[in-house]
Amino acid sequence: MTVTATTITRRRPAAPHRTPGAPPPPHVWFADRLLGILTGRRPLACLAGLITDEDYDRLWDLTNARADWRHRARGHMPFLRRCRWTATGPGALEVTAVVALTRDCVRAIAFRLERATGSGHGPHSVRGWTCTAIEAVEAG
Repeated sequence: MTVTATTITRRRPAAPHRTPGAPPPPHVWFADRLLGILTGRRPLACLAGLITDEDYDRLWDLTNARADWRHRARGHMPFLRRCRWTATGPGALEVTAVVALTRDCVRAIAFRLERATGSGHGPHSVRGWTCTAIEAVEAG
């Protein structure tokens, strides 16, 4: 059987709804950073200034409480499987992200983003958003 270019194209997943090289939407950007922190691939300081002081402390506690995430992800490339948001008010998003630590190990992250009033940044800019609540869920 001969495989044509058309066949290969139809089997590829749909392209994301953004132009190549464009930054991801803020909820995806934050989810990726949180996954990186919880799996030990990014320093906690990468969210400095973009997270409230209380949630910075909360994230510190979560990195210790979810130490198994680092161990399970070791030697693997953790990734976001799905990241969805719900607008809960003007300038507020509640986000849930399903993350894969390995091919067979799935966890969840939930967080809230709030937009600073009059931030003057575009809708896809991370600047102007602050993370105000975080939770990382273990498998039941």
